[in-house]
Amino acid sequence: MPSGSPYINFIPGPVTPPERVMKALSEPMPYHRGEEFSELYERIMELLKPLFGGDGDVLVLTGSSTAGMEAMVSGFVRRRRVAVIVDGKFGERLRDIASLYGEVVSVEARWGTTPSIEELESSLSRVETLLVVHNETSTGVEHDMNAISDIAMDRGVELLVDVVSSIGGVEVKAERWGAKALAAGVQKCIGAPPGIAPVMIMRWEGYRSAPYYLDLTRYREAAGKMNRETPFTPALPLFRALKEALLEVHEEGLALRYERHRRISEKLRRGLEDMGVKLFADPGELGSYSCTVTSFIIDDPESVRRELLKRGIRVAGGQGPLRGKILRAATMANVRERDVEALLFELENVLHST
Repeated sequence: MPSGSPYINFIPGPVTPPERVMKALSEPMPYHRGEEFSELYERIMELLKPLFGGDGDVLVLTGSSTAGMEAMVSGFVRRRRVAVIVDGKFGERLRDIASLYGEVVSVEARWGTTPSIEELESSLSRVETLLVVHNETSTGVEHDMNAISDIAMDRGVELLVDVVSSIGGVEVKAERWGAKALAAGVQKCIGAPPGIAPVMIMRWEGYRSAPYYLDLTRYREAAGKMNRETPFTPALPLFRALKEALLEVHEEGLALRYERHRRISEKLRRGLEDMGVKLFADPGELGSYSCTVTSFIIDDPESVRRELLKRGIRVAGGQGPLRGKILRAATMANVRERDVEALLFELENVLHST
């Protein structure tokens, strides 16, 4: 059960963590160079691996998901020519990070859509690496990583993937995609508090030293010690909370959890369409509707958002050029069907009262 909150939380992270996760934050802090933390860290790595869908090195940074993204990008993009799919806010962020370290070719599409196969294939003829956001929460589009990774592999292009808002709610397939590295988040579908950034490295070839704090070779060396540790002082309470969140994920079962996210997102989209609300996303041939966040077009979205909040429902507005144009409702982590039913009920009441 989510911890006590006055709202049903539909924002696309941070989600409302379960009570057991929040309780873990108040447990005594272990010594971060001792056996207790070593066992905690090892357990977290074991629990994360199946969520990544690969047998690479799992490393855990203290910092936002963006820290993990930059740690991955800075080491593998430095002085390289790379392509980035840019069709939303987080594709833009990935592009901006990559541009600090290498030469970037933007594969752009209108927000809410995806590039065509032809556009992607053309862009990959000029680069060594492709960067992709698996699940674009700013628009409600999930990229078809099977198709995209096949195109990349056919051209010998390496793949770096942002799985921040998909891991724990949508199947991530590091092995199947041939991904070189993936950067994740814990505050979305995993259901933990923010501040922890897991990264999986499938292959280290070509990794160059990154900024001091973000240099993943330091994390690999520290994690490889007999007593597993991090190179810098970790956020100990957040590690404890993350372990509890991961245990809850596995107790539900990954297949059942992924199916629940798919089913509930479909219920939300169907309910919106039944009341005449238009969905924003138009995914195209390299995407589909996201299983973790739904975007929809509505008159005066900010007023509607505020009215829903008064009724105990918290949704998010649009970002960037979509601010004031759409609303977004995330069905992540512990959102259940009854929560979606409450959202649809209150939204219909708000629309009929305006």
